[in-house]
Amino acid sequence: MRHLPNHPNIVLLKDTYEDEDDVHLIMEFCEGGDLLDCIVSRGDYTEHSAASIIKRIVLVVQ
Repeated sequence: MRHLPNHPNIVLLKDTYEDEDDVHLIMEFCEGGDLLDCIVSRGDYTEHSAASIIKRIVLVVQ
């Protein structure tokens, strides 16, 4: 994740560390929940709205 550019739609990875059992990722706090929370709270989407969200996701991961 550190190789990803600084982008407003990508959560910033601040630090990482390992202990005996796990790898821990320290990430920026983002208010408002995640994409699933947004989808569930809004209910249904038009095809145009869904396409707009998917387009933003694809542009980030290109």
